[in-house]
Amino acid sequence: MKVLICVNPYKDKELKVCKKICEFFDEKNVEYAKPVQVSRETNVSVNDAEGCDVVLVLGGDGTLMRVAKKCSKFNLPILGINLGHLGFLAQTGVDGLEETLGRLIRKEYLLEERMLLDGRVYRNNELIFESEALNDVCINRGGMLQILNFDISVNGMFLKSYGADGVIISTPTGSTGYNLSAGGPIVEPSADMILVTPISAHSFMNRSILFKAEDTVKITIGEPHDEETGQTVLAHFDGFEHIDLQYKDEIVISKNAGHVSFIQMNNVNFLETLNRKLKEN
Repeated sequence: MKVLICVNPYKDKELKVCKKICEFFDEKNVEYAKPVQVSRETNVSVNDAEGCDVVLVLGGDGTLMRVAKKCSKFNLPILGINLGHLGFLAQTGVDGLEETLGRLIRKEYLLEERMLLDGRVYRNNELIFESEALNDVCINRGGMLQILNFDISVNGMFLKSYGADGVIISTPTGSTGYNLSAGGPIVEPSADMILVTPISAHSFMNRSILFKAEDTVKITIGEPHDEETGQTVLAHFDGFEHIDLQYKDEIVISKNAGHVSFIQMNNVNFLETLNRKLKEN
């Protein structure tokens, strides 16, 4: 087994936890690649992952999302070690770290697959941007406080026109993120579906709609209310990447052909984490 260690240096000050893990692997004669520092400025690369069998991520849910999106292309299982607040993705903490690492070496764990979204932006029928999302694709207005007009179509069939602050298209994994803050439902993360949740819709029809994972959702940006002042509209992918949108741009969202495999140690599951999160609030 060869382990790729990815660490957020802002979460692991002086890389103390990372060094402790490397020392443990040295004692157990476990091969590992040179640790990669992951932050808003840096991420794991194809060269980093070459020859590795498993990925160990030290940080919070944000760090884990960054690495997971990259590693989905390598089909490597991922174990998150949470160095921040209790998260929904990085559920294993530093307490009992050696036991966790021992189980990782002995392969005493389960794999939980999570779906990804593909997002493509078209302008005048030309593809101008594409990316993936583990959590969500969020389309919202920026700048002046104007209602954002947009149309939603599913599988080529028109569904509804909205006037709202924006719309969130999320995976079940992302249901506990911005989707939840906007009043969307919580969905068990291993489910296969696409959630569409309007943000502060100016309509009685302001509820989330759930679609099969195989469906294709298209958002078409509508005309701004004030053509003189214009309007800033953005599409965000997991909050890390974004692109400016224009009137009549189309954002097409569908299920990615790949997936992310998260390692579950059976000591904490989604319902237990959800229960603790609900108690916090």
